[in-house]
Amino acid sequence: MAAAVLTAGLLSAPGSAPAGAAPPACAGVAPTEAAAVALATSCGEPVVADASRTEFTQVVAQPDGRLRFESAVEPQRARTARGWAEVDLGLGRSADGRWRPSVSVADVAFSGGGTGPLVTLVRGGRTLTMSWPGSLPAPVVSGDSVTYPSVMSDVDLVVRATRAGFAHTLVVKTAAAAANPAVRQIRFGLGGDLDVRTGAGGGLEAVAGGAVVASAEPAVMWDSRAETPATGRALAGASGRASRSTAAEAGDLARVAPVTVAVAEDGLVLRPDPALLKARDAVFPLFVDPTWSVFKYKWAYATNTGNSNSDHSAARVGKDPNSSNVYRSFFQFSTTAGNGVSLKYKHIESARVEMNLDHSASCGPTVASMYRTPSINSVMQASWSAMQLTTLLATASGNANEAGGCGSIQGDMIMNFQGATVTNQMQTAANGAWGSIAFGFTARDGGGAGESTEDRWKKFHPNDAKLFVDYDSKPGPPNGLQVHGVACPASGVLTVGTLTPTFSAVFPDADGSADSLIAQFEWIEVPAGGMGTVTATTPARRTPPPNKTGVTPNSRTTSASVTIVTGRTYAYRARSTDKPPYSLTGDWSVWCQFAADTSKPPVSAAMVTTPSGPGLKGRVRFESTATDVTKFRYGWDDATKEVTAQGTNPKWAEVDVTAQSYGRNVLWVQAVDATGNLSNKGSAEFAVGKPSEPVAKWGLETYPGETQADALADQQAAGGSTPLVGTLLSWIDDARLLGGQTVRFNGGSSQAVASGLTMDTTASFSVAAWVRMDDVAGYHTFLSKDAGQVSTFRLQWVDNGVDPPRWCFRMATSLTTPDSQAICSQTPAVPGRWTHVAGSYDKAEGKIRLWVDGQHAALNFTTPVTASGSVVLGRALNAGAPSERTYGEMADVQIFDRVLVTQDFVGQVAADPYSGGFNRPGMLSPIPTGSWDFEGATSCYLADLRDTCEALPGAGGFDRWLALTRGAAVGAGHSASDNGLWLDNAYFPDEGFSETTQEYGRSAYKTGLTPPDGDGLEYTIWQDTPALYTDQSFTMAAWVMLDSLTGERTLVSQRGAHESGGWLKYSSSAGGKWRFTVSEEDATTTDMESVTSEVLAEEGVWTHVAGVYDAARSELRIYVNGEKRGTQTIPFTPMASSGPLLVGRTFWHDQLVDPWIGAIDDVTVFQGAMTDAAVGALHDPQSVEPE
Repeated sequence: MAAAVLTAGLLSAPGSAPAGAAPPACAGVAPTEAAAVALATSCGEPVVADASRTEFTQVVAQPDGRLRFESAVEPQRARTARGWAEVDLGLGRSADGRWRPSVSVADVAFSGGGTGPLVTLVRGGRTLTMSWPGSLPAPVVSGDSVTYPSVMSDVDLVVRATRAGFAHTLVVKTAAAAANPAVRQIRFGLGGDLDVRTGAGGGLEAVAGGAVVASAEPAVMWDSRAETPATGRALAGASGRASRSTAAEAGDLARVAPVTVAVAEDGLVLRPDPALLKARDAVFPLFVDPTWSVFKYKWAYATNTGNSNSDHSAARVGKDPNSSNVYRSFFQFSTTAGNGVSLKYKHIESARVEMNLDHSASCGPTVASMYRTPSINSVMQASWSAMQLTTLLATASGNANEAGGCGSIQGDMIMNFQGATVTNQMQTAANGAWGSIAFGFTARDGGGAGESTEDRWKKFHPNDAKLFVDYDSKPGPPNGLQVHGVACPASGVLTVGTLTPTFSAVFPDADGSADSLIAQFEWIEVPAGGMGTVTATTPARRTPPPNKTGVTPNSRTTSASVTIVTGRTYAYRARSTDKPPYSLTGDWSVWCQFAADTSKPPVSAAMVTTPSGPGLKGRVRFESTATDVTKFRYGWDDATKEVTAQGTNPKWAEVDVTAQSYGRNVLWVQAVDATGNLSNKGSAEFAVGKPSEPVAKWGLETYPGETQADALADQQAAGGSTPLVGTLLSWIDDARLLGGQTVRFNGGSSQAVASGLTMDTTASFSVAAWVRMDDVAGYHTFLSKDAGQVSTFRLQWVDNGVDPPRWCFRMATSLTTPDSQAICSQTPAVPGRWTHVAGSYDKAEGKIRLWVDGQHAALNFTTPVTASGSVVLGRALNAGAPSERTYGEMADVQIFDRVLVTQDFVGQVAADPYSGGFNRPGMLSPIPTGSWDFEGATSCYLADLRDTCEALPGAGGFDRWLALTRGAAVGAGHSASDNGLWLDNAYFPDEGFSETTQEYGRSAYKTGLTPPDGDGLEYTIWQDTPALYTDQSFTMAAWVMLDSLTGERTLVSQRGAHESGGWLKYSSSAGGKWRFTVSEEDATTTDMESVTSEVLAEEGVWTHVAGVYDAARSELRIYVNGEKRGTQTIPFTPMASSGPLLVGRTFWHDQLVDPWIGAIDDVTVFQGAMTDAAVGALHDPQSVEPE
């Protein structure tokens, strides 16, 4: 299950270390990968990188310098007050007298005896308690188990800590005890603030607000039979095949029967199978066992008969000695950890899966095999038919008979499934940016035969199953190229004032300081035909400067000098090779062309004060040793601004500048002598930190959980609390967000005022808002600041009656007259369309800027004014009187005490080599208007039956549910430990049905229930609802898994009366790629436009796909696994679609078509166009383990 993983460690296991602490000499844990590599190589022992750890994954540095990624399917560690610690389920008594596991992901406590809850489970601030009727005796504690003896005559009660929660088992010791009426109907009291309900297949769910917090698989019971009833001889005596029953698991020959579970007003009722309770051949003790978990494991089993097994303590393969069942087990390993650790695009040196064999039927080695399979479709029991064995990857042999029939008890045995085929499969996964990979284990041999051979029966410990991958990051192409300390331009030829220049670049490697690089520079004389004639071998390379060794990744390195002559043009590039044992060589950088001109005056630039963030001020110093220099020119794109030179030798000047970008900034400078001669260009390069937040922010929109008061409150505490006070505001339903309300200004007396906000408009500042204006003539200001008689700034709509309407940012130049300067948009403003408009005043640069949907224009401006006054929404101030009233709606208003830069709007990704190394979605990121993660969703056996056939709305889902059609199933989600929607157009075929169905989900509100029918059944009444305006910017996204690569398969769409406004699909007709399509009109004759992904879809692999319609750019974009994979300009505005959002179908030419076959998870739609960075951020968190 998704949601927060609980941590409850009272004790910290050895080997844990707080993140950031310096490790002791030769410790097993170091804070970072770099520290772990250094410690491992110096100590000759593996060292864990603490920063890489999650409950399931970690990176371990090896003594030879390699990094090894480890991934498990059950929790291996948990956070404690002292940091990460390995899971330790050994129980200790706490101060309140209860027993708790030392280190666990589940916050569970067991009774110390007496009255009070038997078990207390806490998760996310919610509590579930289970109580035994009557007083509990003093317990006997052993390891992970607490036994309460004789709670009834010849009946013990055992509670046990598991890796995901707890189990409670009744141990019935005699036939007389089995005949006790209290055993035939076992009651537990339920308490806490969670509601417990029966789930699919007879399981239990503890829910809060419809979301599942903990769950229990269907309860079972088993006896202790260990011999065949026909002969009375133990099978173990002949071949050692049969393991024996315990309170934790059923033995191989145990009789297993279901336990009926019911939730009553007074608690939980378990009804053990009466036939087994009174069976004459039942072998005592009997065990009655439901197991509770706070999330699902990432492994599953399947049987050829479809028979189930609720004992999940072992993963089985082969023919069950006690039945005709043939078992396979499936494991889904994460390949990304969500904390910066991922195998995405890595070089895979080697890979193996390590399995710990618990028991084998054989006394000697027998074979097992590992296959590549689709992702798991259901946890814990997967479908035998769906989990196809697609590729044989490896075999291994082993034996570990624990029944005693081999002359001795054989210990557990490690079996490694490894080899070139396994490594190649992991390389395929890395190249495809898979978030996980699934393997299936069988009793087949390498030829695919012998799966029913009885002596190949095996049981593995699932908690010990691990994927080990030795990986390396190939060095990236160097960036930030410089010649003799001057940045290379994006195009053209750089001239330098020396005949012995050096080369310089930043050498990236994702392994960071854990690696060490060899930097290589290559240079040529540019041939007469230009760079277009340069190949990998021609022209001949000039003698390179010596390689630089020991280069720290992501740092700048400078070469030794080379010798050039004037009158010729040269070019160089760089690459790097990482350290052994991999010694991978990265790609070359781009070429940088340069030439020498020693006749020009020299110039240099250096930062005196580096800006602390983007949009903030710094100070730079220019110098030249040429004594006749009179001034300097400088700028960001080119050196155009001027400043007078001072001093004598050197000539110098200092100026304030504003950082224009996140991360790396480059400022250009030239010296100018008395006769007007320009120097060669110099540059100053610096990097800035993360951007500062707005000083005020008002949402101006309501939606579920956000009231009108919230919408007017200041959502940003950085500048203090400055709420808006509204006058005659209207709240318009569905103005921007379907299901929300947005503030409207009526052009009359409506306004909103922030009187408590202090704002100096002579210092750098910025303002921004989403606006939708009516088609009105004149000047209409939607954001301004009062200053006595005038507004010191105005964001406004201007329609002068001659030119098309424009967006403008205007700054006053006087406090008493209407004098002002304005910068206006080059493209017309569109009435009735939501548009993001922002204005900035940059004091250091002497400019005002206007931003429209992230695109900007600038104007020189140096005469701002300021005075005390309020920030006002909805009007301006002229001659002391309100004026320029707004007709339209406004949302998400923000005020900054700095200049805005491009990345503030469109965001950035940490992988960008020029970024500051962090992800930022940007303020153009839209709001989700529909979200379904399928946690708490229920399969659909009977359409619309109350509390079934539905998926709950997720965060930001506007209370829109998904109503599911008959046959839609809920199975494993994209991380295997959460839920997803599975569609196959067949009514539960694994349960023996053969009905064909139409399976999909649609967005709808719950409006009530029908009266009970003749069978007492109630049905949900649904009201279909759209989730998007498809004629405005919107985004659709989901995690999906294709069952096959045939046909046309829609994952999400929104329908109209005849067509769908937009839909995201897989298309075999497009060459097996992903496609995002929009329609122009809601008519069967409509034109359509599509964008198709550059990459092929993968079968059986969870993939994140997103489609974006960007109205401001008339553009469609498609993203696969967080990366943009296609762009297409369209000539029309898509149709408005008033029908429901469809998951798993689209509506085309009056028909539901393109059914999805496979799985869908984490569907989210947004009203607005997500940026590249925002889609990347949407994808990456969903690649991590649930917390």
